[in-house]
Amino acid sequence: MVSTNDELKLIDFGLSKRQQGNKKLKTIAGTPYYMAPEVLDGHYDSKCDCWSLGVLLYVFMSGYLPFQGNNRNDVFYKIKKAAYHFNHAEFKTCSKSVIDLIEKLLVVDPGKRLSAGQALKHEWFKILDEKSSTAPATINITP
Repeated sequence: MVSTNDELKLIDFGLSKRQQGNKKLKTIAGTPYYMAPEVLDGHYDSKCDCWSLGVLLYVFMSGYLPFQGNNRNDVFYKIKKAAYHFNHAEFKTCSKSVIDLIEKLLVVDPGKRLSAGQALKHEWFKILDEKSSTAPATINITP
């Protein structure tokens, strides 16, 4: 059971790189289950991080990875087709707004995918903010 005092830590930013302007990145690196389709093609920008956040949100809500397979090629095929579902029992208790946010982050075409700024303005965050009686979450980046 999660309490309001629990901490969530995202780690392993060893492969991260700061994007320079509009220059596309080309290195195919990262954890396969979280890679955006355009990363697999070797031509991507910061929108790939929004895909990965969609994967994380899916996992946080259900406990399952959205893209699974018998091998890496199966996983990559499902990622490129955005072949995921909300059939897990855990999604029956999730709000429609969080499912909508996941759907808008796991969009194959990065031009149609929400940006980080758009995601933060999504209804789900507004609802969370209204329900929250605690201070906003803080981000602690430890080198």
